[in-house]
Amino acid sequence: MQGTIEFLPTVQRIRHGEGILAGALREEIAASGARRPFAVLARALVGTPVESALREAAPGCVVHSASFEHVTPEAVLDAARAAADTGADLVIALGGGSALDTAKGLRFALAAGVSAPEALLPAMDGPSPAGPWLAQISVPTTLSGAEYTRSFSATDRARQDKRSHTASPLASRAIVYDPLATLATPDALWLGSGFVALDHALEVFVASGAHPVADTLKREAARTLVARLPQTREGGAHEDRLACQIAAWMADHSPLRTRAAGGGVPWSHLLAYDLAAIAGVSYGVTASLTLANSLRVLAASASGLARTRELEAALGIDGPLADFVEGFAARLGLPTTPAGAGLDAATLARVAAAAAQRGRVDEATCRRVLGG
Repeated sequence: MQGTIEFLPTVQRIRHGEGILAGALREEIAASGARRPFAVLARALVGTPVESALREAAPGCVVHSASFEHVTPEAVLDAARAAADTGADLVIALGGGSALDTAKGLRFALAAGVSAPEALLPAMDGPSPAGPWLAQISVPTTLSGAEYTRSFSATDRARQDKRSHTASPLASRAIVYDPLATLATPDALWLGSGFVALDHALEVFVASGAHPVADTLKREAARTLVARLPQTREGGAHEDRLACQIAAWMADHSPLRTRAAGGGVPWSHLLAYDLAAIAGVSYGVTASLTLANSLRVLAASASGLARTRELEAALGIDGPLADFVEGFAARLGLPTTPAGAGLDAATLARVAAAAAQRGRVDEATCRRVLGG
């Protein structure tokens, strides 16, 4: 067992507990010294207790609300202009992964001086701006894990182009996990994002070399999600929702990276970009379509098979991990075949070709993972 643990500058605090949202936000805003907080609020949360908690904690906060799925350059620049117009000195993001990425994106755009939508994606390919950067407090209402990562993505659907940018200043300063804040999230979105968290735990585990810390976190995240995610339907027990929130963080513990030679390709992660850019598929569905087949491909190598066996033992699975994962997705009501997601053969071929070119991998394997 050999590798490197690298801790990167990222989240300072994670607050978690039932009913803590207003108090935690108030304390974090005070700790930041901000006088003009600016909130990015998912449209679905307007008029909900989440917005009420925000306004209780920050009565003068300017709230920018929109639908943010598959973050577009236009959405990022709209939010950036609104933040600049108010002289914002802190960003609070409340919602799913797309709302959180929009908040990160607006901070990137302001730090980089980007004002035109067509300039955003090219700027994301360049070096990280020196700043200054606005700080961010994140309140996730799904299990995507976007609150913890040091990156954001934006998609130009017209050009079928999706790109990401990674920089330590993009990380949230603080995260607030309150299960009550997730109750307005539709079941399909909540459960789909929970499957994405499971993807983050399982696929990266199998595709990476052994590591004592990363393995422990991902095994525990997977165990928790498998046991408790199905219990969270239609609100479910709040303690189960909170446990899943913590598991989503553990599954994508971004300051801790495993570096080992000879790792496999995380096919599900790779294909998610092109499924979103070309077909507009949500992340929950990209994971349910590709994770099982990715695990089958990874298990074809000796190292991948050994890692797969570790997870089967840890989860108490009697049978192939991939089969279990496929059944678990179906149990959550997620599509597991291209037809179930409304994808035709021509679209799958375009996705496979684009992913193969971008990732410099075998196109036939991309097709296999897509089920095409």
